[in-house]
Amino acid sequence: RLADPVGVTVPRGFRKMKALHTLGMANIARGGKATLQEIKRLTRLCKLAVTGINKKNCKEFCSTLVHLSSLESLSVHSKEEGLGDCLDGLSSPPKNIQSLNLYVTLGKLPEWVAGLQNLVKLKLEHTRLTEVDGTIQVLGKLSNLSILCLLGRTFEAEGRRLSCRREAFPSLTALETGWDTGIGSVLFEEGTAPKLEL
Repeated sequence: RLADPVGVTVPRGFRKMKALHTLGMANIARGGKATLQEIKRLTRLCKLAVTGINKKNCKEFCSTLVHLSSLESLSVHSKEEGLGDCLDGLSSPPKNIQSLNLYVTLGKLPEWVAGLQNLVKLKLEHTRLTEVDGTIQVLGKLSNLSILCLLGRTFEAEGRRLSCRREAFPSLTALETGWDTGIGSVLFEEGTAPKLEL
């Protein structure tokens, strides 16, 4: 089970720091809705890392992200299980996200990830995704994805083959996998990941 980073408590009045560019690791469980209301007003925020996501605050968290139109980097940490349906409720994710790190037990990849066409770097860990082929097909269509990290417990299955279809991952330059990812082997069809270096 993933250890949840403690994170920092966002103080009241934080919203007044209108020019803030980076915030992390913020624990949104500590301050509840008040913390998310503070973060929601930081409309120039480009980089956000949060911990403490749970079933009580997940919907409010998704609502907060909709307001952060300048967001380019997002890291989400949580030790609570079964948040896949909740995070899937993000109706309009920030379109400018270039880096996404998910350390959350999801079960399934949120549908909005498929719309992140500016995404350059994706790191998944302890997501325990049940669908290997479907996930890879979605990720393979992200035209700007350059770095893909599939680390411990990315997939729930054991020893599965990760099959990269023809013409998938057109911009991928680095693929990282770790031990206990659920992946037993990797198959690249001809024409896959033509820019892969590492």
